[in-house]
Amino acid sequence: MNAPEARDNLEMVERIVAASTRDLSLCNVGAFFVIWGLFGGSVDLLFDLIRHGVLPATALWAEAPFLVIAIVASVFYGRRLDRSKDRFTFLHREFLNVLWVTLGVAIVATVGAWRVFPGFASGAIWTVASSIVLFFIAVHGNRSALIGGLVLIASLVAANFMRGVEGYVLAAGFFIGYAGFGLTEILSRD
Repeated sequence: MNAPEARDNLEMVERIVAASTRDLSLCNVGAFFVIWGLFGGSVDLLFDLIRHGVLPATALWAEAPFLVIAIVASVFYGRRLDRSKDRFTFLHREFLNVLWVTLGVAIVATVGAWRVFPGFASGAIWTVASSIVLFFIAVHGNRSALIGGLVLIASLVAANFMRGVEGYVLAAGFFIGYAGFGLTEILSRD
């Protein structure tokens, strides 16, 4: 191999390394984590407030507009991102695949088996599903995702031992672990 060929090969390797390093950041999709972390935490919080009699059961309907807002914001943000210069990387596509699989399983578990998983059991399912997504990202080298996933799992374990405040603890896990991860990704944008 002569010097120009070696230089071309080194430049190609540098481009591959640069692309894979960029792949570790999800700063251009951090808003999704913030939106859904706030929604997930607010659902757990609302359930506990209703259970303690602070709010009537009809207050659960307050989540419906928030769910619609979260869905609309996600679609709007996703379409804007798709048209922007920030294109989805391989990690983003794989993250979305893992997200859809865990979301699908969590929906089937909570809606399809609502008698098997009543109350905070369904909140625990969503906590586990969300932590799987964060741990998937963490496996690809993202330390913030690892911390967020650990916070979610810690909230699940803590909720198990803190009878009477399970919803508050699970909500804190979503606010700090999931939405917090999204915020760190947004703030890490160069």
